[in-house]
Amino acid sequence: MSAFDDLFGRHVLTAMARQFALADVIGERDWSVDLGAGAVTFGDDLRFPVQLLGSESHGDNTWLWAWANEASNLPPALLHLCAWMRDYGRNAGVGELTDRTFPLTRADGHRLALLASGLTGRPYYRGPYAGGALFFHLEGVPPTALPPERALTVISQTISAFPFDHRTGVTAFFEQQGWPFSGGVAHHPGGATINVAFDDQGRISQLNGSLPPRG
Repeated sequence: MSAFDDLFGRHVLTAMARQFALADVIGERDWSVDLGAGAVTFGDDLRFPVQLLGSESHGDNTWLWAWANEASNLPPALLHLCAWMRDYGRNAGVGELTDRTFPLTRADGHRLALLASGLTGRPYYRGPYAGGALFFHLEGVPPTALPPERALTVISQTISAFPFDHRTGVTAFFEQQGWPFSGGVAHHPGGATINVAFDDQGRISQLNGSLPPRG
């Protein structure tokens, strides 16, 4: 397993939970990004500052980090997050975070943005355009508590969407949420429990939960 894959597996579930929460906020609103103002607008009522991550090119199926996109003359103030990711990659020995560009088969925008979300605590948005897509992170999105029912959905959908070490990922997820996890049982502060069983290869073989009775 590569350093990137290991790091991704430890952060993908919390990052996906953050994406679910963002979807609750923005719904089906149209989006528009103003790089000069450093902000994205959703519909007529939501506006958030952004930090650029990078872009996918569908012409040659490659990723380009925003800090390496010199031809676009991107505002330096919008490159703090991607520069931080580059420096983190240098210290941790993660080539996907330091190489300027590479094929999407190595790591695509969603995986890179999810890792950045897990490391920095910001949700991301994929803005498609003709020939590719821009990935950026949003600042100032109100944090929301993760209900146990949502945690079950996050786990089940994420293991279907991305390859990662399930045991490592689930253990890290509950630790990041502050939910005690031992013997395959996670305990939510509100009294709910989530049960996770793994097969001999560390893959999730059973996932269910129980909620306390409403008083």
